[in-house]
Amino acid sequence: MNYYYLVLFFILISCSKSYQTEVPVDNTHNQVSSDVEITLTEKGNIKALIKSKFLEQNNENLELKLTDDVNVDLYDNNYKHKSLITSQYAFVSEKENKINAFGNVVVSADNGQQLLTDSLLWDNKEDKIFTDANLTFISGNFDTLYGTGFESNIDLTDWKITKPRGSISDE
Repeated sequence: MNYYYLVLFFILISCSKSYQTEVPVDNTHNQVSSDVEITLTEKGNIKALIKSKFLEQNNENLELKLTDDVNVDLYDNNYKHKSLITSQYAFVSEKENKINAFGNVVVSADNGQQLLTDSLLWDNKEDKIFTDANLTFISGNFDTLYGTGFESNIDLTDWKITKPRGSISDE
């Protein structure tokens, strides 16, 4: 009779369900740093100097997330400083060599011109900045222009507003 209970016990164990909990996979960052400074170069020449209070790096997608006081200094091919981009946060694509800046983005060119917008893309390959967002552009002689969509070189001397808006007075 004890043999019967033993066999019944093994049958019940083999028929029971096995529960396996899966650990959810999230975008855990491989590296987290504070007070960072990153230098982007092209053929050994400085193109951008990026500073941020906080950095999160994910090695899977080769992207850096920068937050809290992001500053990007841009340099021309002669290593001369041309402009400063400030934003609340930014994403740096190491794969595409681009920077997407978001939140109170301001581009201040060394020549006095300024661009204010909510989002901006700097493409290192084209050495240009782009936005599809609403913007305010203040020229060197303090004319203020408004619009949506913008494309320019990094020193804001060769620019285009895609959809300008506003009015001017002829007085």
